[in-house]
Amino acid sequence: MTKINQTKHTYDKFNYWQIDVSNLPSKGRLYPKDIKIKIRSMSVLEVKFLATLSPLNSTSICNELLEKCCILENMKFEDLILADREFLIFWIRLNSFTSTNGFVITIPHCSECKTKIEKTIKLTELQFKYLDEPPIKKVHLNDINVDIPLRFPKYADSKIKINDEIEEMCIWIDSENTMEEKYAFLSNLTAYDFLSLKQAIDNNYCGVVKEIDVPCPKCGKLHPVKITINDDNLFNSVNLMQVLETITRIAKYANLQITNDWTWVEVEVEQQIINKMIQEENEANKKEIAQAKAKAGSVSSHIPSAPSLPSIHH
Repeated sequence: MTKINQTKHTYDKFNYWQIDVSNLPSKGRLYPKDIKIKIRSMSVLEVKFLATLSPLNSTSICNELLEKCCILENMKFEDLILADREFLIFWIRLNSFTSTNGFVITIPHCSECKTKIEKTIKLTELQFKYLDEPPIKKVHLNDINVDIPLRFPKYADSKIKINDEIEEMCIWIDSENTMEEKYAFLSNLTAYDFLSLKQAIDNNYCGVVKEIDVPCPKCGKLHPVKITINDDNLFNSVNLMQVLETITRIAKYANLQITNDWTWVEVEVEQQIINKMIQEENEANKKEIAQAKAKAGSVSSHIPSAPSLPSIHH
């Protein structure tokens, strides 16, 4: 397993919050009892870094940002299970942006009334399944009479690209076999053994509930949908040009020098304050102009017209 370098943090430079471990999807059941997780929102520099995210580097970007924004005590990042990694990234996203979009779901047409359905699932609306029961450590496959050991996918497994349901099941199997070997094994199972293994994995699952029912806004019919969540969309999409424009706008109107160690949420709040001030100033200017026009009209109506001069005959 590749060793992940631990990031050194400066406590007095940022505000960190301590996560209640029982709020994690795993509820801390899979870690030592004395662990602590401290977390903070992203800085300006990290938001600029996030702007470089692409499908080719999404996992490395997500992991680096997580390591920069988290402090783990009495555990290593390698010990973090994927469900808790996902939860912590959502925490960073939710607390780094004042306007956090969620996941957009599009259904071409309702099966009942043919209406196109578009719905945004906000991060605050996501539901989580928690590890309330002791995990299943192995499952017996009756048809081939084999016990399959199970494990929880961990931090290093985030580098594995999952393309289908079988690959997703492969990372739960606790063996030294390659993904290709596990895939071939699962593909050749009988239907009964495959479903037995899948059921055990589903029982162990904790994390975001990805299967949701989306109602049609017109007729109300519910449509079952599975949300796609991966490293490509765990964070907001960030445009570097917009980041720089926001910083420049604040410097222009508020005479503030935004440095890289500002938290991005402070920058967004400052931008909202400036927008409000500009709007109020514009409204005040409009009132002054309207009052000036009204006063000018009133004065002109009271000015007597000049008498006409008699014509001069030559």
